[in-house]
Amino acid sequence: MRVVMVTDSFKPKIGGIESVLCDLAKVMSRSHEVYIVTSSKTAHSTYVYEDGLGYVTVRLKSRRFNYNGVTLSPSTGVALYKLVKSLDPDVIHGHGTFSTLSIAGALMGSKVVKTPSLVTAHSFIGRDTPQYVVKGLELALRRVDMVTAVSKAVAEDVMRRLKVSRVTVTYNCLLADEWVRREGEAMDLEGDPVVSSVIRLTHRKNPLVLVKIAEALAREAPKAKLYIAGDGPLRKPLESRVKARGLRNIVFLGALRRNDVKKLLWSTDIFVLPSRVEAFGISALEAMASRVPVVAFRSGGIPEVVVDGVTGLLASGDDDLARLTVNLALDRELSKNLGLNAELRARMFDCNIVVGRYLQLYRLVERMRDERGLG
Repeated sequence: MRVVMVTDSFKPKIGGIESVLCDLAKVMSRSHEVYIVTSSKTAHSTYVYEDGLGYVTVRLKSRRFNYNGVTLSPSTGVALYKLVKSLDPDVIHGHGTFSTLSIAGALMGSKVVKTPSLVTAHSFIGRDTPQYVVKGLELALRRVDMVTAVSKAVAEDVMRRLKVSRVTVTYNCLLADEWVRREGEAMDLEGDPVVSSVIRLTHRKNPLVLVKIAEALAREAPKAKLYIAGDGPLRKPLESRVKARGLRNIVFLGALRRNDVKKLLWSTDIFVLPSRVEAFGISALEAMASRVPVVAFRSGGIPEVVVDGVTGLLASGDDDLARLTVNLALDRELSKNLGLNAELRARMFDCNIVVGRYLQLYRLVERMRDERGLG
């Protein structure tokens, strides 16, 4: 089967969609022909082909629109059409409802080149999303063959906000074996326990609560240290708050490459995810696969990944998040047991399993089109 995945979100950008797509393509390409089509502002020609890891990445030269950093260029649309025609895929899979390249690719497949097409929603339709964007997505998703979502919470949101009658849940994934804790490769970090958080430092990710957690740890577990991996516009405000409060138990590591994130997690005792709402929470899953218990909010898709009291602890608010982190820091036996359970649960989200699910959906969509005489 020749599979073309289309998205604006792919490396060298760093994020959940990017890491998941890389793992999905790596596994799927073992037995199928896989292309990832993405946009590029710096491409030196219309099509830039990159081989590696078993799949082919094709970067389309494009301009960018200032809403959400997505592609919006007539010339890119023409280039995408020509590329899709030349690749002659068996299925086109758009990743991201806020990626115009993703939506255009899926619509092109369904309505123009008569190829089975899917779109996967990786995020919620935010309350601040302009109404014209909501209406455009609603019209577009009616015209693709299938819509999937990375969690039940996202599926419910898409059905409610975009009036899609049915959304199939297919969870995000990782390659669990790659995250198995390797003590010899862990970072040499101070702290007893070591607490970490891997997150973009933006308002949406709620990183300022990490200062509250550090204050609580300083009072109740003074040997603990909190390491923050990530960067963004709130880094300086965070550093200013830390300095103003005289906190010495927070270390800013900046943005880390994926291999360095693994090394951080392999030296971590407790992982904190401060986002109030996550569509899925791939960083929490990465921590779990590294045998690290997760403290996060009981909202969005997180409860579908983190089982409260089994693989981590779920909070109802900022104060509760700080309290639960302290509780886990003081109860090392509980922390260890939750971590062991977390590793086992993370294997349920292995990409080798999720790829099989997607392949079933591809064949289902193909049958559905044949039955409707659209093949």
